[in-house]
Amino acid sequence: MLVFIFAGTIKGVVGLGLPPVVLGILTALTGIHSAMAMVALPALITNFYQAVSGSHGKLLWQDHWHFFLAATVSIALGCWLALQVNPANMSLVLGLLLFSYAALGLTKITLSIDKRWEPTAGFTLGIANGVFTGLTGSSAVPGVFYLQSVGLPKDKLIQAMGILFTCSSLGLSIGLFWMNILTISTGAISLIALVPAIIGMMIGGKIRSFISVQLFQRIFFFSLLLLGGYIVATHL
Repeated sequence: MLVFIFAGTIKGVVGLGLPPVVLGILTALTGIHSAMAMVALPALITNFYQAVSGSHGKLLWQDHWHFFLAATVSIALGCWLALQVNPANMSLVLGLLLFSYAALGLTKITLSIDKRWEPTAGFTLGIANGVFTGLTGSSAVPGVFYLQSVGLPKDKLIQAMGILFTCSSLGLSIGLFWMNILTISTGAISLIALVPAIIGMMIGGKIRSFISVQLFQRIFFFSLLLLGGYIVATHL
C-alpha cells in the first residue's frame, strides 16, 4: 500500500511514473509476475482519468492512431514472449529499461521526428513499446520518447501519455488474464491497490502546487536510475 501511495504521488506531480515505480520496487520484493498483476487495475483507472482530462483526445488519436494501435496490439507478442523466457530475464529487461529511461530523462536528451516520418516512426516505436509492455509491464519506453519527439506541447503531451498508458494497461490486463497471471485473487489485490494509488495522486496534485515540477522530475529520474541499477545488479 505504501508503494502505491508513493507511486501515485509521483504520477500526481509529473503525470507518469506509477507502473515504473510500482514494478521497480515490487519486482525487487515479490517478483515481476505478481508486481505486473497488482499494478494492472490501478494503472488502467488512473491512466484513463489522465487520458480524458483534456480537450485534445480526438485530435491526438487522429494524428497518432498508428502509434497507439501498434503499441496496443503488439502487447500480445510481448506476452507470448514472456511465456517463453525466464522471469529473472524479464526482471533484468525491466531494470535495463528503467535505467535507460532515467538516464535519458536526467540528461534531457531530446529527439525530433520530421512530420513526414511520424507514421513510420510511430508504427515502429509503437511495436517496440508494446513488446516491452508485454514483457515487463512498463509502457514508458520508448513510447514517451516518441511523444516527446513529435513536439507535443505540455498539455497535449500529458493527455497523449494518458492515452498511451490506458491502451497499454488495457492490452496488458487482457494479456495477463490470458497468461493466468491476473486471476480473481490477484485482481482483488489490484482493485484494493487502486485506493492508495488515488490517494497518492491527490497528494501529488497538492505537492505540484508547492514545488517545481522540474526539481521533482530530477528526483524521480534519479530514484529510477538507482532502482533500475539495483534490479540489474541483482539479476546479473
